[in-house]
Amino acid sequence: MNRWALIAVLAGTLLSGTAEVQAAPAPGYNQFVQSLDSILSGAVMPVADEQQIVARIPSLPNGQTAQILSSARNMLGQPVVWGGASPSQGFDCSGLVQYVYRQNGINLPRTSDLQFLVGRTVSPAALQPGDLVYFTTYEPGASHVGIYIGGDKFIHTSFSQGIVAIGDMNDAYFVKRYYGAKRVL
Repeated sequence: MNRWALIAVLAGTLLSGTAEVQAAPAPGYNQFVQSLDSILSGAVMPVADEQQIVARIPSLPNGQTAQILSSARNMLGQPVVWGGASPSQGFDCSGLVQYVYRQNGINLPRTSDLQFLVGRTVSPAALQPGDLVYFTTYEPGASHVGIYIGGDKFIHTSFSQGIVAIGDMNDAYFVKRYYGAKRVL
């Protein structure tokens, strides 16, 4: 058959609409599809580390944490006194933390730098109520400490206010001086 006859037959078939045109798979196409199917059937959806998930879920305070938070809230308004470690004396930051935790059966060292050596390190994103938050203030290292109460707030001794007060982790002063956090519960 000559070339013109073949073109005429194909054109007539295409224009009449009676023929069905199908593209033949390129060589290797079926192998590609089979490979893709085997990859997809064995694929596993990636899952975040369970500890990271748990750290992001806000938890309700357990009994001991709730007692510590209650004890800390009861100290709000107490006077701030350098070296103080009791309601009758007044408090400095580490004295407040030591007193509150001792009232709830947990003994901590007296100074914030030594308290920082106790417990597990906690990232800011994983903070939970009862965690201890540390700041670098009058000297390098952990020189100020407070008790995290949730919602980016913590109870500490505010020398500027002269009383035990609630601080804000987002306050520029504390953001600039944040040193770390520990979980002792």
